[in-house]
This record gives sequence, C-alpha cells and structure tokens, in this order.
Amino acid sequence: MKTLKRLFYFSFIISLSLCMSCEGEDGMDGLNGEQGIQGEPGQDGEDGNANVTGVTVDPFPSWTSGSYLGQEANFVEITEPLLTEAVADDALVLVYFQLFSSNIWYPMTYAFPFDNGNEEVITYTYEPDLITVYALSTTGPLNASISKVRYFIISSNDASSRSATSVETKMQNLQDKGIDIYSYEEVANYFNQR
Repeated sequence: MKTLKRLFYFSFIISLSLCMSCEGEDGMDGLNGEQGIQGEPGQDGEDGNANVTGVTVDPFPSWTSGSYLGQEANFVEITEPLLTEAVADDALVLVYFQLFSSNIWYPMTYAFPFDNGNEEVITYTYEPDLITVYALSTTGPLNASISKVRYFIISSNDASSRSATSVETKMQNLQDKGIDIYSYEEVANYFNQR
C-alpha cells in the first residue's frame, strides 16, 4: 500500500508539473501609441581645426641675397618655433602671399612665365623652427614686392602616423574633400583660420 501511495503521489507531481509547463496561446498585440511631438533640430557644431595653426607675417621682411638649388635668389627666413622637429617631420605647411599690398592671396610655389621665355618663381621650404621664402627669376634674384605672408601648419592628428607620404596624403585628403589647396580662401575657410 505504501508503494501505491508513493506511485500515486509521484504521478500527481508529474501531472501537475506537466500542466504548469504548458504555455497558452500568444494574445494579440495592443495598438501602437501615437507619435510624440518632434523637437527642434539642434544647431550644427563648429568645425574643428584639425591641429592647424595659421600665422601671418605682416609686414614681410626685407630680402637677403643667397641661392636656391644652386641659382642666385633672394630669400627671407621666418623663425617658427611651432615647427618642432616632430611637427616638421609630419606636417603639411601651406604658404600664401600678397603682392603690392593688394587683397589677392597667391599660393606658393608661384611661377610666372613671360612670353620671352623668362620666368619668375616664388617658393618656400620648411624645416624645424624655420620657413624660408625664395624669389628668383631666369635672369637672377627677384625683388618681389611681397607685402604679407600667411602660412598654415597642418599637423598630424596621430603622432604615430609618420610616413614618407604623409604630406602627400594630407594634400590628397584636402583635395578629396573638394578643397583647392592653391586657394588661400578655401584653405582658410576650411580650417576656420581667418
């Protein structure tokens, strides 16, 4: 009899467990609520400067006689402490100038060919702590009437990204974004460096 009671008890427990583990049918979903009121769109944030420094040299210093790539040329050295060795190794430096106190900005390197075959060139180089501007022509040094120079030092956002083509890559990235690097206005506007 004890065995029968136990058997009945276990049967009852198993039946009860089976009944509780069965699920009923899923009911219908309720209606969706109304859409809430849309908020006003926010204002766009300011563009970052991508580690860009803009510097104006005004007035432009007097020329000194020297040479550029073995040819007689005038030059001006501009001391720039922001061009540390680390920055100069990986930075893109873009230089622009104004002539005769006009408001037109010309890009460097600037070459002007004449009909008689002569040419005038205004260009620059940079290295740690120094930007050098050169002016020369086919016939010798050029006394260009530069009134003002403005340059942008575009540093790398990632100090570990040094490579032989980093300057070319930066120039290509600007051009891919539709920025004409030969236009002072476009570069200054893009980097918010007016």
